[in-house]
Parts: sequence; C-alpha cells; structure tokens
Amino acid sequence: SRVDLGPIRRMCAGPLVGWTGACLLVPLLFHSAPISNLIDKPLPLSSRLSKDNKRIIYTVIEYNPLLDSSNMTTEDWGRIGKDIEKNYENFDGFVILHGTDTMAYTASALSFMCEHLGKPIILTGSQVPIYEMRNDGRDNLLGALLIAGQFVIPEVCLYFYNKLYRGNRVTKVDTGSFNAFNSPNLAPLAIAEVDITINWDTVWRANTTAKFQVSTELNRNVGLLRLFPGITAATVRAFLQPPMEGVVLETYGSGNAPDNRPDLLEELKKATDSGVIIINCTQCLRGTVSASYNTGKVLMDAGLIAGGDMTPEAALSKLSYVLLNLSDSRFIQVIAKSLSISCKEVSGTSSLTIVKELQSLYIQTSSSFSKNLWCLQELEAIRDALTPPLACAAAKIGDVEALEALKEMGSNLCLGDYDGRTPLHIAACEGHLNMVQYLLINGASVYAKDRYGDTPLCNAVRFRHKDVVQLLRKTGAHFSRNKLEEAGTELCSLAASGDLEGLEIWNVAGADLSKPGYDGQTAIQVAKAVGKKDVVAFLVQLMSTKSKVI
Repeated sequence: SRVDLGPIRRMCAGPLVGWTGACLLVPLLFHSAPISNLIDKPLPLSSRLSKDNKRIIYTVIEYNPLLDSSNMTTEDWGRIGKDIEKNYENFDGFVILHGTDTMAYTASALSFMCEHLGKPIILTGSQVPIYEMRNDGRDNLLGALLIAGQFVIPEVCLYFYNKLYRGNRVTKVDTGSFNAFNSPNLAPLAIAEVDITINWDTVWRANTTAKFQVSTELNRNVGLLRLFPGITAATVRAFLQPPMEGVVLETYGSGNAPDNRPDLLEELKKATDSGVIIINCTQCLRGTVSASYNTGKVLMDAGLIAGGDMTPEAALSKLSYVLLNLSDSRFIQVIAKSLSISCKEVSGTSSLTIVKELQSLYIQTSSSFSKNLWCLQELEAIRDALTPPLACAAAKIGDVEALEALKEMGSNLCLGDYDGRTPLHIAACEGHLNMVQYLLINGASVYAKDRYGDTPLCNAVRFRHKDVVQLLRKTGAHFSRNKLEEAGTELCSLAASGDLEGLEIWNVAGADLSKPGYDGQTAIQVAKAVGKKDVVAFLVQLMSTKSKVI
C-alpha cells in the first residue's frame, strides 16, 4: 500500500521497440487532484525485451495521499472502478498495487462492479515493502505486469507468489509468509515459473455484446456474523436489526447450525421473513455448503440461502452489489449461483460443457453408424441413459442452453433419474420459473411422480415457489388423492405455528383448507385452540375468496 515508485520507473530499459500490450499501473495512493490531470501527461514506461522480442508499455498513475489497505471503504472501490472505466479503451490491462490485508475484499468487489469485462484487471502487492532489500514486491509486480500485458484474461484477478487467482475466490491465509493467499476451491488461473502457464480451461470468456461499465453503487447495510458455541439469541437479534439488509452467516462444517436452539432459529426466521437476505457460508477454508445433515436443513427452513463454496469476502461483496443493482425478483435467483460468466465466484456444475461434448460425440458417432442399425440403437441407449442425470443437473442450475443441446440430440427431457425425479421436479424445487416454462413447452408432464409419490407441484409447494405453483396449476397440476389426505395434517401444523405463507402456498396449490388432520381437527380449529387469531382471520379470508371464485 505504500509504494516507492523509483524502482518501478527504473525497470524501464531501452527504447520503446515492439510491445505486447499497454498496461495501466495503479498504485493505491489516493490523490486530491482530478484523475484527468494525471492522464493528460502520462509517463510511458517499458519492460525489457521478452523472448519474443517484445516489450510491455505501461503507464503509472500515482494516487496521493498514501492509503493503508485497512482503511479501504466501498467509496475507494468505486473510485478505483471509475478510474479503470475512464481509461478502459486506452489500455489492454490494468494492474492495481494494493495492501494485502483487504486485497481479497477489493478483488471480490471489483469482480462484481466491473460488468461485461473483456480485459485483465490484476491486483497485487507484497508482504515486505518493495524498498526493502529482501522483498516479494518486485516479483509480484513484474509477474502481474507481464500477465496483464501479454494475455487476454477477462477477469478481475489477484497475483501473488507466482500464482494468478480468480479475484473472488481468494482469501488471505498467512501473515508471515510470501505465500499469503490461497484459492481453496479453485485452482490458479496461471502459474509463473520458468514459463507462464495459463489454465485456459479455468479462465472464463465474455459471452455478451454489452459494453464494459462499472457499477459503483454498493449497499453498506451488510455484514458478517460468525456462529460459535453458546452464541446467544440476543446477540443474533441485535446484529439483524434494521438497517441491516444482508448478512453472511459463517456456519460450522458444511453449513450447519444447532438444531436444538429454537430461539436462535426463530431470530433467523424473523429476519428472513422481514426481508433480510442471509447467505449461509462455511467457516471451513475448503468445501461447500450442503443440507446433508438436519443441522443444515434447519437453516434452509429458516430461509437462509446456501452460499456454496463462496468465500466470506466474495459473499459479502456480492450481497453489497446485488442489493442495489438488481431487482428484488432477480437477486434471490442469482445470490446462490454465479452472478455472470465473468464473476464465477461460486462453483457450479458445468452441465453445458458435458452436454456439448456428448452432443458432438453423438453426432460424429451416429453418422459413422448410420448404416449399422444395431450400433445406432446402442448409441441411442447410451444417450437415453445419460440424459436424465445431465438434464436434472442442468435443471438444478437453470441451464436452459444445456437442455436445448440435449433436445437437439433427440433426448427425451421427460425421463426420470434413478429416483424417478424428472428435470421438471428439479426445476420446481429450485424455483427456476423460466426452466419450468421451457420444460412444459417441450413436453414435460406435471403428473410425473418420483419414487415417493411427489409431483413437481408437491416440490414447488414444499420449497414455497409461488410463481412456479401458479404456473403448474395453470397447466393442470393437482394433488393426488393421497396427497390431499396428507394435506389436512400439514395445514394444521402450519396453522399451529402461525405460518401464513405456508398456508397461502397450499391454498394456491388447490388444497382444501377445511380438510381435517389426523385427529379430526381442521386448520381453523387448531388455530383457534392455540390462540392464533391472525391465522383464523387469514384462513377465513382465503376460504371465502375461494368460494367466490368457485
């Protein structure tokens, strides 16, 4: 964060003959004068000749006064982003010199703020100041500069100790080593040893024709809360009070929390019901959040969103971005999956890649076997065996393009997996309305039942996706006789707990609200017995509305 530009300027050697790219080098030394004053008189510098007899021409923009990275704020992120945006067309890449303490936060934030990025933005710094005799600053700076000037990697990256990482996948793991950063759940994008090796399979490419822009508006009403044994409900309640709008909850293991603490779970449920977005991230350095255990499922039931393998830095930055830059209908859908192809802050199933490879193989092989009926039938059998898991994986992440590729091979998108669950079941569970629409248009049946007798409508009701329920009902979905028998008990349970949202979802799905439970009591009778007057009034209103419609 405190950089002596003398060594940087002295790296210039020889005339500016041949070049591979122009870079903007931005030391984080903030200034009081407008940035345009500095750009009007740039100081062109050059690296030494490479093995290809080329140089990298770069310009240094020096910010003033000095800023320790611990003092970084969201306004500073916006200033960096806007300076890059102003000079985006003048340079082939950007290198930002940054202190290590909050570098992972800045890298994550910029990855979301820099929309439709097509050029490399690389953050780097050092554990030991560059003016010390023994330091890591020179190697980090030169490595970042060479990669930014020679390779088109359209991502916000972090370069440290000979490795280039995706910026929103890193975290600082060591204060006393040159190897200070790690990307626990994603391999480096590049490794600089004798040669610079780029892992192009990991680098993501732009898939849009939209122009680069920077969104500097970030919501500051977000925070990190770490669970610990014995944490009190009062502590959680105080943390979740307004104006808090988004929280990253760091939980145990694979996203677990105590399921014997109803007071704690109640506070979380109250917060999510009031509109606070809570992302469930693991405290572990490596791994992902799942609902494998009941202690993880209780958080899902409380309205928390699984953060996958996002780092806390990435999850917090993502919350800050989406709460101000996306509509309410969109940010819930994207919060648990990668925001865009240029971010890739959370791992996902690359179903499209697998399907495309299968499609290519199928087309090539089928043309070869066109005269051999037996071989062609074998090939179709292999296709049909692979279609259900691939289609279900695509439905889970909302990948319509992958399903379209499967359809082009002649695959039946109505086939179920080993549990009888069709892609429509999965899409209904995840609440992917566009995926549900696509499947229905392409022949998916709303009456398909899995091994447990559940239809897509049952799944949509269980996970409370009202828009999906309405679409399925419009298409003709309804509860089976067995499910209608079970509905009475479920309605009574919801009434007893005062769950108005659950009651409304069941009503939209076509359940009979006057259906008695296992003990012969109706939901209204149960609500009266436990003193839930608001539930009684709500049920009466729903039933009267339904009777008028009928």
